[in-house]
Amino acid sequence: MPTSRSARKSPRRSTEPQPHQLQTDRRYSPRSALAAIGVHLRHIKLLDPSKQKVVILQKSIRHTPFQKLTDALITILAGAHGLAEINTRLRSDVALQRAFGREACAEQSVVQETLNACTPLNVQQMQQAMDVLFRKLSR
Repeated sequence: MPTSRSARKSPRRSTEPQPHQLQTDRRYSPRSALAAIGVHLRHIKLLDPSKQKVVILQKSIRHTPFQKLTDALITILAGAHGLAEINTRLRSDVALQRAFGREACAEQSVVQETLNACTPLNVQQMQQAMDVLFRKLSR
């Protein structure tokens, strides 16, 4: 016997955010798949070992060295052929910045200065951070 639309009960969805969901702004991004990955990477704290272990000795005015490294990573993941594309691929895509937890994006030249300030010790620190990640994710 057919039931009317009003008689059928549809499951109600809660408008409350679930603990596993991260709040983000509603914005459009041409790289929405990468934005979804960015939200997930923040949720699993993938970049935390790098943030804790890599110490680049550089003065911070608007962005920390770690934030600038994050901007470089996002730009590479977005398909850039070089850091010169930060200003076109990342700075113009606010939704992608937010998905990775960034409020703003550093200028391309500032990110390049941070990479130039890296020493062999910083490379070693990054390798240690990657080792921590590999151990954590290979369980």
